[in-house]
Amino acid sequence: EARKASGGMMRYVKNPLLLVKGKDFSDITLTIIIPAILSFVVIKKVATVVGTKLGDVADNRYEEAASKIAYHTGDFEEMEAVFKDLKKQVWFQGAPSYISNELFKRIAVAYCDKQKVSPKSVSSLAYLLTLLNIDDDEAAEMFVEAAMQNPNSVSIMGTMLFYSDRIFKDKSAKKKMKPIVKKLTQMYGDMDMLQTMQTDMAQSAYRDVVAAAGPEATKLPEGWKILGLDKEQATAIFEEQQEIGFLDAREMLDRDEVLDAQRKEQLEKDALQRLKDSFDKDGNIIDPDAEIDEDKKLDFDEIKKNQMKGGSDDGENGEDKGVGRAKECQKCGYVLFIAPGRESKFFSPSFQCPQCGAPKRQFASIDVEG
Repeated sequence: EARKASGGMMRYVKNPLLLVKGKDFSDITLTIIIPAILSFVVIKKVATVVGTKLGDVADNRYEEAASKIAYHTGDFEEMEAVFKDLKKQVWFQGAPSYISNELFKRIAVAYCDKQKVSPKSVSSLAYLLTLLNIDDDEAAEMFVEAAMQNPNSVSIMGTMLFYSDRIFKDKSAKKKMKPIVKKLTQMYGDMDMLQTMQTDMAQSAYRDVVAAAGPEATKLPEGWKILGLDKEQATAIFEEQQEIGFLDAREMLDRDEVLDAQRKEQLEKDALQRLKDSFDKDGNIIDPDAEIDEDKKLDFDEIKKNQMKGGSDDGENGEDKGVGRAKECQKCGYVLFIAPGRESKFFSPSFQCPQCGAPKRQFASIDVEG
């Protein structure tokens, strides 16, 4: 009986017309067409829901893997382990080449956005291309795709270009980076500025390498070649670090801020002292060889008080209302000392910098302190 039933079913498989034989249109509609349409709709809906959920799961896995790989930069074993785990987690997405490409697209952004440029990061990215079996042309295309998805991020695009110049061996791959080069050139203004920024990136990375090596380093630390520097540039950085005490980029920035603050403070003190030595309280020029009564000398506290009462820099006629202040040329750095009550004479609307010829509008007030 089972064989007969099976044979009965096979009849319909071999000849589907038997399903409608002897039936009118209403019977066919109710027993075949409507159930078929409903089945199709349900199956499509289920497939869409399942596909969306699986896609979301895969996206999360790719993002997690990209972040982990960026975190383990330099540890090739851990990077490979993360990739193997990912392949097991997203097996349902198909061919290994598809998984590799999707992962690299995420890594391209994570790496260039979060990972600091270093010899280790350059070598790790080159290793990743080998691990994922991605050639230079494919990597270039994915770099450009990722960059176009972040069109306003100069940092990400600049770092992508930096890595491509150092890890791509094929000239055709480097040519494919032209959209990024064009975008960055527009942002920086010209190609020379872009090349300067790329060189600065390499030098900053090697500066950190030398700083990490510390005073114990007796020769150039490794890493300058992979960063694209020549020996002369590396030597100059090494000697500079020896002079300043092997400071990394963050420490150098802190040091520069302190030096700038000290320089500004000293300039303000010098400006105030020169103002005090040049004019008395009535605005008269002091003769260096003549004696002056103490009560006629400018007082630092009085100068500060006059500055606060001075109001805005420009009056209705374009003349400075402030008193007892110094002005600095923003073009060349020349400092002008203006005595109280002498603004109209020494800082008129037609005033020009005696050093570079800049107009009055190029001068800014300096807050002098005693």
